[in-house]
Amino acid sequence: MTTRLYSGRWRLVGATLLCMLLIFAGIGLGAHHVARRESDELFSARLATSARVLEALVAHQLSSATISRPLVIALPHELETDPSNLPRVYGHRYETKIAFQVWRDDGALLAKSASSPVAALAPLKAGFSEQMIDGVPWQVFALRSANVWVLTAEKDEVRQEMSHDIGMSILTPLAVGGVFMLIAVNLLLLRSMRPLSQLAARIAARKPESLEPLALPATPVELAPIITELNHLLDRIRAAFEREQRFLNAAAHEIRTPIAAVQLHMENALRAEGPQQLQTSLQCAMDGARRTSKLAEQLLALGRLTAGNDAEPMRRLSMPELCCEVIGAVEPLVARRGQTVGLDVQQPCHVLGEPTQLQRLLQNLIDNASSHGDPHGDIAVTLDVVDGTVLLGVANDGPPIAESELAHIFTPYYRVPGAQSGGHGLGLAIVKEIVEQHHGRIVVQPRANGRGTLVQVSLDVVA
Repeated sequence: MTTRLYSGRWRLVGATLLCMLLIFAGIGLGAHHVARRESDELFSARLATSARVLEALVAHQLSSATISRPLVIALPHELETDPSNLPRVYGHRYETKIAFQVWRDDGALLAKSASSPVAALAPLKAGFSEQMIDGVPWQVFALRSANVWVLTAEKDEVRQEMSHDIGMSILTPLAVGGVFMLIAVNLLLLRSMRPLSQLAARIAARKPESLEPLALPATPVELAPIITELNHLLDRIRAAFEREQRFLNAAAHEIRTPIAAVQLHMENALRAEGPQQLQTSLQCAMDGARRTSKLAEQLLALGRLTAGNDAEPMRRLSMPELCCEVIGAVEPLVARRGQTVGLDVQQPCHVLGEPTQLQRLLQNLIDNASSHGDPHGDIAVTLDVVDGTVLLGVANDGPPIAESELAHIFTPYYRVPGAQSGGHGLGLAIVKEIVEQHHGRIVVQPRANGRGTLVQVSLDVVA
C-alpha cells in the first residue's frame, strides 16, 4: 500500500488562510453593503436638503423673472481644469460631480450648475430617481414649489467611491494583521512540532536491539499519547522477544534429552550381539522417536498459539458433536492402556470457538487424564450448561494432584513430582493458552469422591 505524505503544518496554515479569506470576504461584503446603504441615506438627505435650500433662496425669485437664457452657476477655473490636486481653498473636487437645475412648469430652464447638462436631469416628477445621463448613472431628487421645479443630482460614483473607501479602510488593517498572524502561526507550529522531530531523531538513532522506553525532556500534551502507545508497543515487543527466547532455550533443553536417548539406543543397536538385543534397542529408539515427535508437535503448537499464528475464524460449534469426534479419535490410543472414555451430556449446547483449537484442547485434556490415571481406569467427559456458561469437564480416577502443585501445573515444561506419565509438561500449558484465547476459565480440583482429578473449562454459551 502506498502511503501519501502530506505536511500537517502547511495544511493547518492553508486552512487558517482559507478561513481568514472567507471571514475577510464576509466582512468586506458586509462593510460595503452597510457603507453603500448609509451613503445612500446620507447623500439622498443631502440632495433633498440642497433642493429645499435652492427652493427657499432663489426658486420663487426666478419663477417671476423674465430671462432669455438660464442662469449658470459657474465653478472656479481650477476645479474645471484639474480638481484632483486642488487646494481646499478653491472648493472640493466633488463639486464637479454635483449638479442642480431650476425649471418652470412651462418647460423653461431658469438656472443650472455648470456641471449640469442643458436637458432636464430627470422627468419633472417629485421624489428620488436614478437616471443615466451620457452613459453615467446619476441620483436625482425633484422638488416642486408653486410653478417651479428644483432638481438636485450627483453622480452615483460618489457613493460607490465612499462605500469602497470605507470597505478598504476596514479590510486593509485586517489583511495586514492576517499576514502577520499567518507568519506567527507558522512560527508557532514550527516550534510546537519540534518535539516530533526530536522523537523521530531519537527513534532513528536507536539500535535494532534497543527496546527501552522513549522519553523527551519536554513533551506536549498532544504528543504524550503517541509516546505512551509507542512505549507500550516496545514493552510488548520486548516481552515477545523474551518469551521467544525463553521458548527457544526451553525447547532446546527439552528436545536435547530425547534426541540423546534415541542416539544412545541406536548406538546400542549397532553394537547388539544378538537379534533380541537388537530388537530391544530398536524398539526403545522407536519409542524415543515417538516421544520426540510428540514433543516437537507440542512445541510447535504452543509457539503458534502464543504468537497468534494458529487461529482460524471463530464460528458456532456444537460441543456434543465436537466431543464425540475427539473421543472417537483418541479412544483407540486410550484403549491400549486398558482405559475407557465416557461422555455425559446434560443438555445440548453451542459455543463460539475455533474448531481446531478446541479439538486440541479436549485431546490434551483426555491425554493428560489418561497419562495420570489408573492403567485400567475410566475417563469421564461431561458437558453441562450453568447460568449461561458451558462447563466442559474431564476427570480420571488416578491419584489426585496435591494442592501445592495446582498453581504450577499450567507452567510450560512443569511436571508434577513423582508423576510417571513421561510427558513433557506442555499439554496443560497449551490448554490454558487456548482457554484464554476463547475468553474462558479453567480450574483443576480433586473429584468429589476424593479419587482422581477434575479439570473443568468454562466457555460462554451461544444460542
